[in-house]
Amino acid sequence: MMRRILAALATSLLIGATVATPAPATSAPAWQNAPTSWTNPNGGLPRITALRYATHPGFDRVVIDVRGKLPSYRTHYGARFYYDGSGALVPIRGGLGITFNPAYAHRNDGTSTYTGPRIARPGFRTLKAIAFTGDYEGYVNFAFGLSCDGSTRAPYRVMRLHEPQRIVIDFKHC
Repeated sequence: MMRRILAALATSLLIGATVATPAPATSAPAWQNAPTSWTNPNGGLPRITALRYATHPGFDRVVIDVRGKLPSYRTHYGARFYYDGSGALVPIRGGLGITFNPAYAHRNDGTSTYTGPRIARPGFRTLKAIAFTGDYEGYVNFAFGLSCDGSTRAPYRVMRLHEPQRIVIDFKHC
């Protein structure tokens, strides 16, 4: 009788250990030097709410907070960036731009839901400047001033993270 109890206990411990084992973490995407895009077929109308940034060993990071489902996005390199609607030149050196569509950063009454910086100059190793360039007709845009060995084209990667919803952009140190 005691053997059966011990065998049942050992079996349940093994099953419990197997069930409790976490899945391996997914690795970050590879660094890239070309424009990229991602389309969310179930995107809805997400709101961009905030942006924060920090430097880490080997890369600089930007995190863009989203309320609702993650929006589709497209990245592009540019020597200059312009504010949506007005067409005025953004006062940062060139680098990478990201466009979210469909997305918005305002409420129905027109008040902004975006609480991050309009323009910031962190002066990190690769990420030199950040600009919120617009929330116009379903498009939300940001520009990132970069410096990588004298070039404004730096290797980067974009990650989509959940709970909370956010887009993370890493810029590799050169």
